[in-house]
Amino acid sequence: MSTLHVPESEFRVATAVRARSRSRRLRASDPAVKAVTDFFREPPQTVPEHLDLDEAMDAMFRLGVRAFLVAHEGTVTGLVTAEDIRRARRTQARHVVDVMTAAADMPAIDWQTLREATVRDLMEIFQGANVDHLVVLETESTRRLTVRGLVHRSRVERRLRPAEL
Repeated sequence: MSTLHVPESEFRVATAVRARSRSRRLRASDPAVKAVTDFFREPPQTVPEHLDLDEAMDAMFRLGVRAFLVAHEGTVTGLVTAEDIRRARRTQARHVVDVMTAAADMPAIDWQTLREATVRDLMEIFQGANVDHLVVLETESTRRLTVRGLVHRSRVERRLRPAEL
């Protein structure tokens, strides 16, 4: 069983307001790496497993993001999205750990595969897998994977030129 880590243990617990990036438009033929939030350039925002769901949603709103990696002692244990939290409000769930997608179940794509793909390929993956986020994994060893980045379906769709959807 491999463990997931963030690059060089550089992660920030979600606290500060993230500046909006000025993302350029995408074309379907562009390299898929243009659509990824690369954690080697911008450290990921994480939340602890025990964080209250309302606090997690507040942090998402404040940062302008729709998903967080969930971490425990520097190891990624899952992914929580705004949609997970919205659905959980109809249940008794109180903490991120109760609603997150476990690391082993996160929809993922390998960094090398992403480097060889186009934005069109990414959109086909999103549609075929019926997911809204893809975690980008980079293999360090047989027992260690690094979460290299995250691709948000809605962000890619917003950046695509209208004729390319």
